[in-house]
Parts: sequence; structure tokens; C-alpha cells
Amino acid sequence: MRKSARAFALTAMLIMTLGCFCTSNIPKSFGKLREVTIITDYWDQVGNQVEAILCRPVPTPQPEPEFLLRVGGFNRFSDYSKLRIVFIIGTAQDSIIRGILGARADSLSETGFNLFRFPNAWVSNQQVLVFVARDSSQLISGLAAYTQRLRKTVTEFVLDQMTQATYLRKRDEELSMRIAQAYGFGLDVPRNWLLNEKDSADHFIYIYGHYPDRSVFIFWQDSVYPLILDSILNLRDRLTRRFYDGDTVDRALVLMDSVEFLGVPALRVRGVWQNQKQVIGGPFIFYAFNYQERFFLLDGVVFNPGEKKLSNLFQVEAIIRTFLPVAR
Repeated sequence: MRKSARAFALTAMLIMTLGCFCTSNIPKSFGKLREVTIITDYWDQVGNQVEAILCRPVPTPQPEPEFLLRVGGFNRFSDYSKLRIVFIIGTAQDSIIRGILGARADSLSETGFNLFRFPNAWVSNQQVLVFVARDSSQLISGLAAYTQRLRKTVTEFVLDQMTQATYLRKRDEELSMRIAQAYGFGLDVPRNWLLNEKDSADHFIYIYGHYPDRSVFIFWQDSVYPLILDSILNLRDRLTRRFYDGDTVDRALVLMDSVEFLGVPALRVRGVWQNQKQVIGGPFIFYAFNYQERFFLLDGVVFNPGEKKLSNLFQVEAIIRTFLPVAR
């Protein structure tokens, strides 16, 4: 086993060294956009903690885990190191960790653990995270301490990948320019999506696409609005009752994160919308924030009956994140 571990460590070090000098020639990563590949020999010990961090249920009509996991031991390194998101968990005594980190494996913080990030370590279009603890007794507490950082890092990379996939065929230049010129903010409209401006006089527009049905609406007002969850949910209900034919939020199925967007505080809220009149529903996500004395509510919804919906929800979030106000 020790001989095998040393071999994997040598392989890791060699591939990383090659990656540092030949990144233009290395192949691309592969794997599902929301999948995180865990490489560790400590899964029996850390599995519950990792799942609590990366697999929290996101409200959809049938709740789905935020990210998907693929798990293998250190002996799977050679196969798994080429996947899109790789998360290696070990101790400073593990040969594979020492092979990857070198002297950094011995320079841990006072807490006795650390988290390292290596973009494009072994293939292009890849994110590698390496968590190391001084010994196995500190694995769980260390992972718990990095909960928010791990979620943020993985989320941002998944959204970056989703943005690339969404705009593989570029954006609709005509509609994107129309929005920027008419409303003082920009949004990248994907090709084959449409724009509805019939309620623009009320500061409400939306873009939409089919197969499956998705839409993103923008509401704005020329004054600030309190970033209080219940108040913004009430505002959303008023808007969607009027402009989306009666949609409302199921208040029992809401997940909120406080984030930064465009350099300002924002609420990132995911949940389930429902329309009792039409007996339909689906997931939504919105970003609510104040920017240069204006309030914006950017909201994406998915309607895809009978199918998994979370990847589609990440896609509309990727579209939302192309939003950019024009400087005033």
C-alpha cells in the first residue's frame, strides 16, 4: 500500500510539474458540470461532513443535492485527476498529499489544517482543491471550518462552467444591445431566447427560452430597498402575481445565502414558485441588491415537469450573473 501511495504521489507531482509548463497543450477536463470528485482514503471518517457541505438540499419541487459527488480512494488518483472538479482530502503524512504540496504540507496554519486551490492543475478547465490536516483527528473540524469557502469556490467554478456552456453559441447581440441601450444595464441574452418588454413602463422586463421553459426577469427602481428576506419575497409575489399570471413563493421552501455581487451586498435566494390557478410550479433563484442608489431584483425560473431541474437553475443563475449596470 505504501509503495502504491508513493507511486501515485510521484505521478501527481510529475503531472503538476508538466501542467505548470505545458498548460497550452494539456487536454481538457471532463465530467458533469455539478459533479465534485472526492479523492480520499478517509471517506468513512469525513463522508458525512463533506456531504453536509456540498450536498445540502436545494429547494426544488423534488429537492436535489446542490452538487453531485463521485468518491474514490487515493488509488483512483490516476483516473480521477482528469475530472472537472477534484477535491483531495488527506493528512500531512500522506504520500500523495506530500507529493502534491511539497513543503507546504508542513507549513499548516496554527489551526492544524489548510485548504489549497490549484486551477488547471492536471488538465485545462479544471479546479483542484486540496484539504490537508496535521493528522486525521483534525479532518472533520477543519472541513467544517472551511464550509463557506468550499461552497463559494465550488459554486463559482460551476457557474463559470455553466456560463461557458450557455454561451457556447455566443449571445444574441441584437437583443443584448437593445437592453443595454434602452434600460441602462446590460444582460447577455443567449441565442434563441426572446425578450418581452410589454411591462417595461413598470420597470419589469424578462427574457425567456424553451425546451425546457426558463426565464429571467429584471425589476428595478430608482431608490434603495431594504435587503430583508421577507420584504423581498413579498415584493416578488406582488410582481409575479401581476406579470407572471399569479405565481407565488412557497415560503416553506426557501434557501438564502448572503453574497457579494458587483461588489455590493446581495441576497441570493433559491426556492419554489407555484401557481395555484394553473396547478404548476418549479424552482426559482433571485439576486436582490442595491447598486448606486438603485434597487435591482434579478430572478430566474425553471419549468420542466418530471425532470431534474437544478442544472437548469444553475444555468439561469449564470445568465443573471452577466448583468451589469451602466455607470451613472
